Amino acid sequence: MARNRYISSVQAYNVTVRSFPSNLTAMVLGYKPKPNFAVENETQISKPPNVSFDAAAAKARDAAPGAVR
Repeated sequence: MARNRYISSVQAYNVTVRSFPSNLTAMVLGYKPKPNFAVENETQISKPPNVSFDAAAAKARDAAPGAVR
């Protein structure tokens, strides 16, 4: 959700910076088009994390040093 908002905001900014007559003001003030969001491995981050609600996993996590209870 946040990534989509960021991408659409960058696209809107880039259109404004490149469109006449606002591009004249952008050139004077030194505004440059921004790069779009990109990741190296899109498939890896699109998978949800593995979550376990097992009692054994919770005990192991709580027994770990530095665990917050």
